[in-house]
Amino acid sequence: MLSPTDNSKNQPASRLATILMHRRVNNLKSGSGVHLMCLCACLIEAGYEIRIILAPRTSFGRIPFCKPDKVLAEHGISIEWPKTVRIGGIYVSTCSGVWAKAIRRLFTYMVSALRLWLGGTRRPYPSDLGKTLNSSEARKVQEAANKKPSDLVIAEYSSLAPLLGGCGAAKRATLIHDLFSSRAGSFRQAGRAPDHTPITVRQECERLMQADLCIHASQLEANLLQEKLPHIKHIWMRPLITDNRGALGGVPRVVFIGTSHDGNRAALDLIVNDIWPRVRAEVKCELWIVGEISSWVEGNPEGIRCFHPVEDLCELANGNAIGIAPMLAASGISIKIGTYLELGMRVLTFEETLKAYGDTLDGLVTAVATPEEFSSALISMLKNQDRTAQDPLDVVSHLQATMKNDELLNYLKA
Repeated sequence: MLSPTDNSKNQPASRLATILMHRRVNNLKSGSGVHLMCLCACLIEAGYEIRIILAPRTSFGRIPFCKPDKVLAEHGISIEWPKTVRIGGIYVSTCSGVWAKAIRRLFTYMVSALRLWLGGTRRPYPSDLGKTLNSSEARKVQEAANKKPSDLVIAEYSSLAPLLGGCGAAKRATLIHDLFSSRAGSFRQAGRAPDHTPITVRQECERLMQADLCIHASQLEANLLQEKLPHIKHIWMRPLITDNRGALGGVPRVVFIGTSHDGNRAALDLIVNDIWPRVRAEVKCELWIVGEISSWVEGNPEGIRCFHPVEDLCELANGNAIGIAPMLAASGISIKIGTYLELGMRVLTFEETLKAYGDTLDGLVTAVATPEEFSSALISMLKNQDRTAQDPLDVVSHLQATMKNDELLNYLKA
């Protein structure tokens, strides 16, 4: 998986960067956690000490305790979590509201399981993604941030950017995994309700007015906000690419990796109900669903194997594997495409999904426009095991040379 580079850990730290967060930090090896750790790698290389301040209520989600991912401690990143007690390596909330929310979530889960057992359909639990903090919680986060002077304060997501004005720091930035305004539109185009609190582009820009810098996961969205907010510096933070290739040969298979959010659920529904039946009619191979999203698969569809999150994805990859990303409802950048490439896989996705990478993946990834074309292309790739794509070592080496974050590093070091 993508992670901070080893040599960045040896850089001397002389300045303090404070990151404000309001989500769980138990798994930072996939999804948006990859972007966060990429930013941390850049900060460490630029000579910053890093501390993370977590919102006392919303960072727990619907589970009133959390064991932070060990990657934080491994890279010397400290955590401050107001209104908690720490028992060993586990943070436990002391907010009654967090525990009440957990009880409601448990009840809803039991009702959903019963509905599914009775033949109903599964419904995802409503997400708080995109919501701003209430005034009480916002004040506690700002108070924690201001207890120690920071050279740089970074709000994760635009939903925390309104807090920047109340934080004392020489520079203020926002890490934008994706634009909630763009995300809402992509979900509606795919015929699904947004999986977050929808806002307009104007509202999102208003949230970001206190920032000096916007760090974007998507080049497409960086260009969009550059037009809307020209007085703010906008930088595309390219994902870190490591060489994690599996065996060159191996049994042909199709792989779909993902965390459990509605963009991945929409893609998985398209795969299972539309794409995969067509492929199985032509080619008898297996589809491997890997990660949290595997729990969304119902029953035992023919030719599909499910794997819960695994420590080493390299064990699942080989030179004849094809990573797919048929993302109809998404925003930001599809980090799984980078993961597939560093695992040495061929990659198939939609043209719209690829735009977030700019032109950096031109010629390295197969992209199509429609689900019908996706099925046909996947069948052709499976039948053609004499790889028409570049050698995976050449691909990884090329990406490592071109996808560098020099612009961001120069800004952080200045």
